[in-house]
Amino acid sequence: MTINITSHELFTASQQLKSFIDRFVPEGRLTGALPSISTDYVKLQDEVMWGGVWQVPGLDVTLRSIATISAQCCNGWGFGLHHQVRVGLSLGMSPQKIKGLFLQLMFYAGIPATVFALSQAQRVINERTEWISEDRMPLKADWLDSVEKKFQHAQSVITSNMDSGVVLSRLDSLEEQFIPELHRLIESYEYGEVWRRSDLSTKERMACILVALMCRGHWHQFGEHVRRCLNGSLTQREVCELVSQAGWYRGWPYVEDALAIIDELLAESTREH
Repeated sequence: MTINITSHELFTASQQLKSFIDRFVPEGRLTGALPSISTDYVKLQDEVMWGGVWQVPGLDVTLRSIATISAQCCNGWGFGLHHQVRVGLSLGMSPQKIKGLFLQLMFYAGIPATVFALSQAQRVINERTEWISEDRMPLKADWLDSVEKKFQHAQSVITSNMDSGVVLSRLDSLEEQFIPELHRLIESYEYGEVWRRSDLSTKERMACILVALMCRGHWHQFGEHVRRCLNGSLTQREVCELVSQAGWYRGWPYVEDALAIIDELLAESTREH
């Protein structure tokens, strides 16, 4: 997308996308009242969000949906979650993929946010018989029967998805120093169980974690995670598009802060090479 585009073209693009993703929107939803409240707000939302942000090249629309759902989980607004879960399902994401996002986000957004998100997602899934049918085919998770096995598998996952420098920093982390038992338990269940599930790809997991760290303002961890993402899971363009997509829902200053960190990391990488 170039800047050489008219407002009418953005509006037309927004209507084409909305006609697809809003196919299953129930009558009387909150935004249905917006035109009578503020036509200017609707114009901004249609042209900037649906005609612009959602259609910029460089990021698959499913990853845009994942970024948005993750941001809305961190935000905790019921309406936003309802709509974005519905968008994800309308784009072809399965109920199990949607729920898999909240399993992954449990470790980054916390229990209250993800319990709320799961309950709101279920309300949306229950709106349509086809989504209910899909939901009744749960993912078969082959849970390991001991924490030791989980921990061993976790180390394999970490080694496969993160560079050696990150692995060493994890083993020598403050958690390992001060709360070793809990640190290993969390690591065992996150990387030894949740990451083994087939509901999300590695790229999708890395994307939703990236968004959660940005939306919660955990900038030190965000920087470390950007390094992991750029180690092979996501391209530089995808990382930047993910933060800009999520930032539209969290607030644009978060995007500016995130891009400043990404710029520093890229400059550091250039100096090293």
